[in-house]
Amino acid sequence: MTSKAAIILFGLILLASCKPSDKYAGDWYALSDTGEQAMIHFSKEKTMTFTDESGNEETFEINQNVAGIMNSTRYYRVVVDGSNYYVIFEDKDDEKNAHLVKQTNIADDFEDMAGEVVYTMNRDDYPAEFGL
Repeated sequence: MTSKAAIILFGLILLASCKPSDKYAGDWYALSDTGEQAMIHFSKEKTMTFTDESGNEETFEINQNVAGIMNSTRYYRVVVDGSNYYVIFEDKDDEKNAHLVKQTNIADDFEDMAGEVVYTMNRDDYPAEFGL
């Protein structure tokens, strides 16, 4: 393989790895800390769309740059407008419940991350209560 072909192949692998994971891609019913309900859609085209209770939509470009499992928690870090957010599944085997957390400190590792829960999310219906 020539070095040019190797560079192109490496670039394609990097591009593919930045797409949202199947674990969180799709539609989510979400509840904020103030009790507001919203729909959140993570697309495979690297966008995240929020639709509030009034039907107002806001779409952001996202880039997934970290994925992992620590103990029994599965997490994905996505960059939204220059800020780090995490989609966190407290139980790595439960793909129907997650939290969207905004990182509030500077840390490269999930283990050292501090943040605030922005939304509690469920695949089937709006969560009954907010929080971890």
